[in-house]
Amino acid sequence: MTKLLLSLIVAALACCAACLEEIDALDEAEKASNGDNNCASASPEQVCIENDDLPVWWDYSIDNLFEDLFNCGEIVYHDTPIPVTDKDVEKVYQQFNELRDKYAKEVNLVPIQQPTPDNSFSLMTVPCEIKDAGGGKGKGLFASEMIKKGSLVMSLNAGNVGIFKDGATWRKFVATLPRETACNFIEWCWIQEIIPEEGNEVDVRNGLTIFCAFDESSLMNAADFDWGYGEEANVRCGSSDDNEEGPCRFDYYATRDIEAGEELTVNYDEFEDPDQHQWVLIGL
Repeated sequence: MTKLLLSLIVAALACCAACLEEIDALDEAEKASNGDNNCASASPEQVCIENDDLPVWWDYSIDNLFEDLFNCGEIVYHDTPIPVTDKDVEKVYQQFNELRDKYAKEVNLVPIQQPTPDNSFSLMTVPCEIKDAGGGKGKGLFASEMIKKGSLVMSLNAGNVGIFKDGATWRKFVATLPRETACNFIEWCWIQEIIPEEGNEVDVRNGLTIFCAFDESSLMNAADFDWGYGEEANVRCGSSDDNEEGPCRFDYYATRDIEAGEELTVNYDEFEDPDQHQWVLIGL
C-alpha cells in the first residue's frame, strides 16, 4: 500500500508541474497578444531594453532623442549649404500632414482643423511661401505680398497647432515618428510659459506648454543677433511696437513694413527661454 501511495503522489505532482508550465505558457501568450510583451514586434524606433518591456527611449531628454536616437545632426546640419528645391518643400508639407494626423489620433489635447481646398487653417494670416533662406539657414518663410507695419502676421488660434502638457507624451510622439520627420518635428517645436489672460484662465494652453504648428509657420527663422544672421526681426510676438507692454501669447505682428520677397523673421527668445531650461521642467 505504501509503494502504491507513493507512486500515486509522484504521478500527481508530475501532473501538477505540467499543468503549471502550460498555464505559464498561456499567460505569456496572452500578454504578447495584448501588446504587453512587444519587444519582438517593436519598430526600429522602439528598441526594447533586454529583459524589459520599456523602450530604450522611455526616459530620454530632448537632446538624447535628437542626438542619440535619431542622430539628427546628419539630417539637419550640413558643412556645405544644400539648396532647397521644390521637392524639399513638397516633402515638408507631406510631413505636416503626417504630424497633424498622428496628433489628432494619439494626443488631441486641442482640436486640429484639417485643411480644405477653401481653407488651409494656416497660422499665417498673410500670403507667404517657403523658399531657400540662403546663408546656410536652409528653408525660410518669405512674404508673397507687401505687409504693412502692425498687421497680424501669425496667430496660434488658427486651429492648426498641436500642444503637449507633459514630457512623456511628447517623447513618445517623437520617438515613434520616422527619422527625418522626427528630426524636423524636434526642430519645429518650442516650449513656452503662457501667462493666463483675464477672462480666459481655463485655456488648456496656459502655463508651461510645448507647441508645434503643422504648417509653414514652423519655418520662420530666428533673427537674433546671437544667431549671427545680422538682422532685425520684422515679426514680433504680442504687439508690433517694442515700446508696448504686453505678454507674448498667441499673436504675432509686423514690426515694420515688409516688402514682398523679404524673409519673415522673429526673435525666438521673445517666447522661449534662451537657456532651454523649460524643457527640463516639463520632463525632457
